[in-house]
Amino acid sequence: MPLHIEAAPPVGAPPVPAVHTAGVGDAQTTVDDTAETAQDAASTASEELVRRAEMLMLRQQVELQDREARLDRFRSDFDFTQQQRAEFLREMNILRDMAMEQRKKDDEQIKKWIALI
Repeated sequence: MPLHIEAAPPVGAPPVPAVHTAGVGDAQTTVDDTAETAQDAASTASEELVRRAEMLMLRQQVELQDREARLDRFRSDFDFTQQQRAEFLREMNILRDMAMEQRKKDDEQIKKWIALI
């Protein structure tokens, strides 16, 4: 492969940006390392916006999941207290029914004692 050597620019000529040449077979390709296209800048900006949007969406999802977890905990606590209350009321009803039956039996006993007198 032949070595490509560039000639120095004439004296007083404007400076030429650094250009790398790479030989591929007999064809020569030039690439400017210092050039940043508007497309690259726009691509970088759009990627940054996408990243920020994703972060905001993730933060919102985490907040929503936290809120749902708190609501679930409140619901389960409420359900538990309602179950306890229902059980307490059932026990009170049973005790009231037992007391009523006892009063009926006591009344019968008192009536029998009165009948004996």
